[in-house]
Amino acid sequence: MNEPMLPRVAIVYLSFNSTPFQDRVFQSLERLDYPKDRLEIIVVDNASTDGSVEELRKREDIVLFPLPRNLGFAAGNNVGIEHALLQGADYVYFLNNDARLHPDAIKEAVAMAERDVKTGSVQSLIRLWQDEDVLNATGGMVHFLGFGYARDNGRRQIEHPVLEANTGCWIGTGCWIDALDGTEIAYASGAAVLYRASALRESGLLEPFYFMYHDDLELGWRLRLAGYKNVLASRSIAYHHYEFHRSVKKLYWMERARLLVLISHLKPATLLLLSPFLVLLELALIVFAAKGGWLKDKILVYVDLLRPRTIAHLRNKRRASALIRTVSDREIVRLWTGRIEHQETSSVIMNRIANPMLSVIWFCLKRLIVW
Repeated sequence: MNEPMLPRVAIVYLSFNSTPFQDRVFQSLERLDYPKDRLEIIVVDNASTDGSVEELRKREDIVLFPLPRNLGFAAGNNVGIEHALLQGADYVYFLNNDARLHPDAIKEAVAMAERDVKTGSVQSLIRLWQDEDVLNATGGMVHFLGFGYARDNGRRQIEHPVLEANTGCWIGTGCWIDALDGTEIAYASGAAVLYRASALRESGLLEPFYFMYHDDLELGWRLRLAGYKNVLASRSIAYHHYEFHRSVKKLYWMERARLLVLISHLKPATLLLLSPFLVLLELALIVFAAKGGWLKDKILVYVDLLRPRTIAHLRNKRRASALIRTVSDREIVRLWTGRIEHQETSSVIMNRIANPMLSVIWFCLKRLIVW
């Protein structure tokens, strides 16, 4: 008997000045343990200026979309997604321009997705390109005040003694990672993730209104609204050349997106319940911004939220959110947290004061969300 054909997978590689990474990324793609006739590599170049697009034009094993200007993460990826859906792909895999794949990455991600038709996205286990024993993400976490962050960022594999004790692993072996295989996460990082094509058709593509940051969080939220789940495949491994960079512009885009996501998808009653804490956070952030030299950009976030085009966007997003919604906010917040951990912004105040206090607040609040 002939074995059934594996699903068709399109890898969307969003390139932007990717010369330092390009060779090793494509070497990793060439070594993938997946039938080449079931795999398509789509490269979208976001108006690179380092000569990398000229090198991409020489490749015959890719479909290239060179864009005339930088459209950002969401709109750039959407160009590749739309092509993949038109070509009949069963799955679409997002790959950052500074991320490479283990040979089994696609095979393992697809195997995980095929277990359950309600799996909308499969997060690859993301390790650091620079040090493969250090994790970059085991899934996306959503804080109840709207922050999104990568779980286990910066952890070494041998760490995490509590989970190791709970799973019966020998301390120091790092087998707690295997225990996470198939577990549900709030959202998947757009750096290395497999999406089910039918789920994208139902819930929509990335939101280009954000330009950058929280677009993967927002898509993961929409998938859950539509009744799908996001999971981690710990045997599907990617290596991401991640380096933390704090910039004023980054803070602007992150703060803007954080508020847009909350307003777009939470029911009015949930927003009302969270509003006192959101207001207190905004007051604290204004003080923090003033001390950090980015108060102007924080104010620009509020200005942008009051613009007619943003109000129109939010009105349309709330309408679209209601149309795809199959679950309550109670189900959505089930995977949320009151802590922010494993981040470069960690501090004594965050770890010993803010996190314990906010965890208690969230423990109480989430029990009041029944809608």
